[in-house]
Amino acid sequence: MAIQHRDYDQEQKKLEETVSIIDNEIAQLREDIRDATDDYVKQVVNFSKAKDLRYLEDQGREKPYFGRVDFLKDEVYELDSVYIGKRGIVRSDTFDSIVVDWRAPIASLYYSGESKDAFYRMGREIVRGEVRLKRNFAIEHGKITGIYDGAVKETINREMGHPDEFLQEGFIDEFLAANLNETNDSRLKDIVATIQSEQNDIIRAEKERPIVVQGVAGSGKTTIALHRLSYLIYNYQDTMLSKKFMVFAPNRMFLTYISEVLPELGVDDVQQSTFVDWAARLVKPIMPKGWRITSPDKPLTLFFEEDQNPREQEMARNRLRFKGSLVCRDTLEQYIRHIVGTRIPFKKLSFVYTRTKQVFAIDGEFIKQSFLELFSNLPYQRRLDALRKHLKQEMNKKFYAHLRELKVDLDKQGLAKFEKMLDQILDQYMTSFPRLEVFASYRELMTDEQLLRLLAPADISDEIVHDVSTSTIELFEQERLEVEDIAPLLYLQHLIEGLDKAGHFDHTVIDEAQDLSALEIGVIALMTKGHSITVVGDIAQGIHAYRGIHSWDELTQGIFQQPRASYYTLSQSYRSTVEIMRCANEILRRIELPETILAKPVLRHGEMPSLLTSSAEIEQWKMVADRVEQYVREGLQSIAIVAKTIQGSKKAHKALKEKLPNITLLGSKDKQYPGGITVMPAFLTKGLQFDAVILLDVHQYEENEWDAKLLYVAMTRPVHRLVLTVRQGENAPLLADLPVDYYVNE
Repeated sequence: MAIQHRDYDQEQKKLEETVSIIDNEIAQLREDIRDATDDYVKQVVNFSKAKDLRYLEDQGREKPYFGRVDFLKDEVYELDSVYIGKRGIVRSDTFDSIVVDWRAPIASLYYSGESKDAFYRMGREIVRGEVRLKRNFAIEHGKITGIYDGAVKETINREMGHPDEFLQEGFIDEFLAANLNETNDSRLKDIVATIQSEQNDIIRAEKERPIVVQGVAGSGKTTIALHRLSYLIYNYQDTMLSKKFMVFAPNRMFLTYISEVLPELGVDDVQQSTFVDWAARLVKPIMPKGWRITSPDKPLTLFFEEDQNPREQEMARNRLRFKGSLVCRDTLEQYIRHIVGTRIPFKKLSFVYTRTKQVFAIDGEFIKQSFLELFSNLPYQRRLDALRKHLKQEMNKKFYAHLRELKVDLDKQGLAKFEKMLDQILDQYMTSFPRLEVFASYRELMTDEQLLRLLAPADISDEIVHDVSTSTIELFEQERLEVEDIAPLLYLQHLIEGLDKAGHFDHTVIDEAQDLSALEIGVIALMTKGHSITVVGDIAQGIHAYRGIHSWDELTQGIFQQPRASYYTLSQSYRSTVEIMRCANEILRRIELPETILAKPVLRHGEMPSLLTSSAEIEQWKMVADRVEQYVREGLQSIAIVAKTIQGSKKAHKALKEKLPNITLLGSKDKQYPGGITVMPAFLTKGLQFDAVILLDVHQYEENEWDAKLLYVAMTRPVHRLVLTVRQGENAPLLADLPVDYYVNE
C-alpha cells in the first residue's frame, strides 16, 4: 500500500510533477481557444484542443495515469520508464510524452509483457526486451493511495512455485482485487487499468479478420469488445472512421447500460443499436404499404410465460428457427437459382439489318453462359443490366465488323438509327427475363409449401416445411411480418438488388451474439467492410430456444470463411465470487452442453449463496424485503429481484412496493437501467451485473436446457451476494443434486 511501499515518496513526487505539467497545459489550452475565429482550419484545431482541455480538467488532472512499465530494450539496453493512462499527455513546449495512451503499442507491455520474453509491435517492426517492472497506482484527488507491483511470472516462480499452475488457480493481484470489490451503479465502467493478458490479446487482435469470442459469464466480453473499438479507432484513424463503427446490443436497456464506456475511452460518435431497430429501418422500403412488424416481445410471452399451447410453441419454434438459420440462407440462394433455371428461356437473340439483309445473332447457350458465369457475383437485377450491356457490346462488334467487311461508312444519322433499333430489340429481348421484386419473391417462397419443400435442403423435415409455410400464411394474411422475417428479407434483397454500400460499417461489434440468429449475423457481415467484426457471446447463456446460435461453428464455418475467423475463449470470470460461480457452474453441469466451458472464478471469496425457504407468499415477501434492507445498510448499490417470467416480476413488484418504496419494475420495453433496487424477469438480466441478486421461486425452473440456461444467466449476475428463494414442499429440480456445502439453507 501507499504508506508502506518503498517507492512511495518518489512516485508521489513524480505525480505532483505530472499534475504541475498538466496545470500548465490546461492554462495554455484555455488561452489558445479563448478567442473566437471565422477561420475553418482554426475552428477544427480549437475543437480538438477543447476536447483535450475537457479531458485534462475532468479526468487527466485527477488521475493522470494508472500504471507504469519499465522496459529494457535488447541490443541498445535503454531503459524506458513509461507511465500509462486513459489518454496520452504531451508537453506542448517540448513535445515530450508525459503519459502514454493505453492504446499505444508500447502500452501493451503493461498488459501482456512477461519479463525477459517481452515485445511490442511498432508497425511492422517488433521491439524486444525485458520488462523490469509493472506497477499499478490507485490515485485519488492528486494523491497516491495505493501502489501495487504486478506479478510477472518470474516473481511468482520465485515466491510461489510454478507460475502457470498458480495462475490457473485463479490468481489475481491486489490492484485487480481492489477494483473487483467495488460496488456497482447503473452503468458499465471501463477497465483500462485492469485489462488482463488474455483480454489484451483480443483487444489488440488484427483488424482485417473477424474474431469470435466465447466468454463465460463475468469474463468481461462486453467491456473487452468496447475497448477493442477504442483501440482500433486510435491506431487506424487514417483508414477507419469512428462514426462508421457499430455496436449491436441485445436490447435498448443494455445500450444505456454501456453508454458511458465509449466516451470514457475517448470515443464519442460510434453508432449503437439493437439489430431489430437497425434492420427494421432498412427493410421498411421493401414492405408493402400498411404492413407492420410485430412486437419482438410476442415470442417472449409465448416461450417464457406459463400455460402456453405446446403445439403453438412447436410451430413457432420451427418457423423462427428456420427463418434465422443458414439453411434459410441456402434456400434463398436456391430460390434465385430456381428462377434462373426454370423461368428464363435464354432464347437466341437475333435481328436483320435491312440495308444489307444481314442477320446478326447471338446463340442462347452463349447468353446463358454469360449470365451464369461472367456475372455470377452480381445481384440478380444487376446481372440483368450487365447482361444487356454485354449483349449490346457483342452485337456492336458483329455489326461494325460487318460494315468494315463491306467497306460501308455510316453517317451519324445512320449510326443513331442503328443504335435506336438495337436498344429496342434488346429491350424487347430482356422482357423474357423476369424482374424480381424482393417482398413478392419472399412471400412466394415462404407461403408456397410445395416450392419451399422443393428448394429447402432434404434434411429439413416435411413437418418443419409445413409449419413454416402454414404459419407464415396466417401471419401474412394479417399484413404482418415478425422480427425473424427481417434478416431473410434483407438477405434476399442482397441477392436480388444488392445492399446499399454507403451504409457499410468500418467495424462492427456484436454483443450477446448467441441470441442473434446466424442469418442476422450474416446480414451484418454483408454490411461490414472486409468482415472486420468482433463477435462476443456465451453459448451457455443462449436462453432463446426458438432462435440464436447453437454452436460457434455456424459462424466460423458457415459465415466467416474468407478471411477465416480467429476464435478465442475466455474462461476466467472476474464478476462473481468463488462461492457464487461454484453454485452456478453446477447448473450447467446438469445439461452437458457440447461447447460448454465452465467459468473459473478469480480467487475472490465472499458469502455463501443463501436459500430462503418460505411456507407462504406473504412470508417470502417479508424475507425478501428484509434481505434487501440489510443489503442497503451494508452499502450495496444495485440489487436485482429476479422472477422467471414477466408476470412473476409484475407480481413481485406489486407485493414489495409498499415495503420497498424505491423499487423499480423493469420490462422489455424499458430503455433505461436506473440502478438501485429493481425487479425484472430473468431474461432481461442478460449482460447486466448487480451487487446482489435475489432469485425468486427457483422451483419454477424445470429440468431442461432452456430453463437451466435461464437460471444460470440469472445466477451469474451478482458481484457480491446471491439469494435463492423456494416454496416449502416444492421440488427445485435444477438444485436437486447441488452439494449442501455450496449454499446456506435459511
